[in-house]
Amino acid sequence: MKKKTKFIVYFVVSLLFISCDRDSMLEQSLSLAGNNRTELEKALAHYSQNPADSLKYRAAVFLISNMAGHYSFANEMLEGYYNASDSVAKYYKDKSETEIKTALDSVSQHFPHVTSVSDLKKLTADYLIANIDRAFADWQQGDYARHINFDEFCEYLLPYKVTENQILDNWREYLSDTLYGDLKYLPYANYSSGSAYYASEKVRQTLEKFRPRYIVKTNGLPIRRMNSLWNTLKFRDCDDESIAYTAVMRAKGIPAAIDYMPLWANRRSGHSWCTVIDNGNNNRPINGPSVFPISKIYRKTYAINPELLELTNSDENVPPQFRYICIKDVTDEYQKTVDVTVPIGKTKNRYAFLATFDDKYWQPVAWGKIKNGKACFEKMGRDVVYLPVIYSRNGTAPIAPPFILTQNGEIKNSLPDNAKKQTLKLYRKQPPLNVFTYNAQRTVGGKFQAANKSDFSDAVTIHTIDKFGTESDEIFTKTKEKYRYWRHLSAPDGWSAMGEIYFFRNGENITRQGKIIGTPPNDPNNEKQQIANLFDNDPVTFYDAPIPTGAWAGIDFGEPTEVDRILYAPKSDGNAVTWGDDYVLSFWDKDHWTSLGKKKADNIYITFDNCPTSALFLLHDLTRGVEDRIFTYENGKQVFW
Repeated sequence: MKKKTKFIVYFVVSLLFISCDRDSMLEQSLSLAGNNRTELEKALAHYSQNPADSLKYRAAVFLISNMAGHYSFANEMLEGYYNASDSVAKYYKDKSETEIKTALDSVSQHFPHVTSVSDLKKLTADYLIANIDRAFADWQQGDYARHINFDEFCEYLLPYKVTENQILDNWREYLSDTLYGDLKYLPYANYSSGSAYYASEKVRQTLEKFRPRYIVKTNGLPIRRMNSLWNTLKFRDCDDESIAYTAVMRAKGIPAAIDYMPLWANRRSGHSWCTVIDNGNNNRPINGPSVFPISKIYRKTYAINPELLELTNSDENVPPQFRYICIKDVTDEYQKTVDVTVPIGKTKNRYAFLATFDDKYWQPVAWGKIKNGKACFEKMGRDVVYLPVIYSRNGTAPIAPPFILTQNGEIKNSLPDNAKKQTLKLYRKQPPLNVFTYNAQRTVGGKFQAANKSDFSDAVTIHTIDKFGTESDEIFTKTKEKYRYWRHLSAPDGWSAMGEIYFFRNGENITRQGKIIGTPPNDPNNEKQQIANLFDNDPVTFYDAPIPTGAWAGIDFGEPTEVDRILYAPKSDGNAVTWGDDYVLSFWDKDHWTSLGKKKADNIYITFDNCPTSALFLLHDLTRGVEDRIFTYENGKQVFW
């Protein structure tokens, strides 16, 4: 999920509602519309003539009353940008990620100065009326939204746009007639007729063809014309995907919204997705989170959140993620939550925030009011480490110790106990993803062998890998025999799946003293199939064998050589402890990280002595990599948070 974009939004919500009643909000919005007030009043007048349109009038009031929270690009020249982006999508669809990024960035450079304007100053009566009429037709005459009430309709079907800065065109019309799949046959199936869930599944199956082939991180403007977004979707991330999916669902009369988490609870970045409101009024996420726990999940709304409006209109600094006031907390729709009250030290602030850790900093994910020396936070995800902070121009500042909100909803403070010391044996600086566990499993059955004949007809098996884990492993050869050739033989159907191998003699790494040998790649230009990747001391590169069984890679030392220790690492993300790298271990002490010293790894793990107990730790590789993860040390093992 993108954390920020390069364009600047110049429109800032400055509403100071005395009350949040409908009439007051409507009048405030009409006043802020300036010269465009007549267009908005024209839309209201259109629905005020006929009593049969009373519900549509209420819908128009809802849209206009909350319109101050929404904005659009002001530049009309953007049509040229979107047309050029469509051309890139057409002609570069089979090109490399680098070529696509260069092309999209080049197009964007022609539109460097893009401003935004409030929708109150931009919407015409005709556009508003057309969208209201179409949304009502989909709700009352369509097949998939009859189960939602008026308030739900206002959020999940009525809005004239799905995201900010969206081009105000006829997106409902052209999306309703495309990407249809088998949806047109659904009304004839009695068991699923009228089911928003089944309808969304039919659409999803068609949409899957448009899921990103890979994500291209561009420096340019976001694509906010819906048909152009679909044309370039294979190059986009989860933010754009959630926008596109929600747009096409609403265009087909299926109630939907965008949900997102500002930050994963146990790794960097966040995620967003489309969720469909089914006939039981449950949300049905499309490409939503599959890993829990999660600290916070918010839903993008059309209505202004009065609590966030109050926060942004206070005289305090507000984190960027909470300056957008059209969101609501839906964490409890996805998992069990608990309300948390945290004692706060002396502060003049009226608001505090709970932050979780990305891979470098503490990032606020929830807000709460401070009353009587305590801050209250509602609907917090469990099994997560939080740090209470306040926010200023200089960023976040801790105001209380970090704590673990346990699975059963209890608060467990992470305060270091310097009176009790312990030794930490650390294998990783961040937990592995599931795919790397699978890679490690593929190494089981592989063998390390030695021979004095180049064809290994006299091979001696030194070690057979009989178990797998996410960590690397260490082998003591227990042989004093000398052999010229040493190799790793892939497990049956293993395709090697090996990332790095080191051969040692008397504590010295002798790997590079020999010549690299092994099964040659099918494609000499395929970087992933290079045997040298196994011996380059780079844990991210790997040897992807050209055949599933019988592939091997090793070293010819030129003469019989003794090897008394072997280290190996399966194909991984590079976040395991790597031999030869320099590391620093820190622990959280009151309100900052305190170093426990630097060490060079001489094994597949690294140890640090005299460490406090009950502390929160962070291991950082000074040699390479950027991904770090906080952890505690429990029962002799790292527990990542």
